Amino acid sequence: MNGDKLNPCAIIDLANWAELENADGSAFPVTPAKLHDLASDDFSKVSSSLNHLYNVLLNDGIVYSATAPAFRYVAALLGDRERRVVLTPSWDGEKFPLRGKLLSWLADVAFDVSIEREQCIREWGGYLSTEPFPDFLNIRSIYPEAFPSVASYFDDSDPRVVEAALVAAVRFLESPALAMHRRGLTPLMENVLAQSSSERHRSLASEALASWEQGRMLMEPPIDPFPSDGRGKDHHSHDKGGSVDEPPF
Repeated sequence: MNGDKLNPCAIIDLANWAELENADGSAFPVTPAKLHDLASDDFSKVSSSLNHLYNVLLNDGIVYSATAPAFRYVAALLGDRERRVVLTPSWDGEKFPLRGKLLSWLADVAFDVSIEREQCIREWGGYLSTEPFPDFLNIRSIYPEAFPSVASYFDDSDPRVVEAALVAAVRFLESPALAMHRRGLTPLMENVLAQSSSERHRSLASEALASWEQGRMLMEPPIDPFPSDGRGKDHHSHDKGGSVDEPPF
């Protein structure tokens, strides 16, 4: 992807926030200001910004038109090496790290715009159109450029952050454009997320691994156990050693 698309400041500056909405109405000027504050290293400002992410841009599982550029910004912020120190503030202490909270927010947004959730909403609301919800589609389209940011935390020093990154990655890998990463991510899923102390994380790992394996089997051609190139043996025939029901010795 073009690096400009992942520049946090450019993402905020280029979005037309006045035409975008959050749970309170117009996203301007509050949402861009709150996004800037995430990198302020000021505890009160960062806490207020996190509340904005969860209560105004992801309100009870509902996303808004302003959620997509915010999603892109958070992913870009996480992937910006120059801002890593800001995402590891001194006031984190033993609490769940800020970078883990941001990764979890990405995962929560991705869950709420998943194909499964969209299908559930259609059933509940009785929607006749099968066209993807625009706000959902906008967020899903960001996964390929956001995935490297998430993957950069797979070797984080804090195990909780690693798990948060893996959960977000699982959500992103619903995208066909990222399917090629499933095989490479399988060992981490088996050795980290599937061994998590969190039952929710273990369940997610189990479901994802089963789904990926099923998808792989559907894409790969079946192996013929009795090839016709002369190296196999006709399983209906009896060789000169006797009946197939008799041992070969």
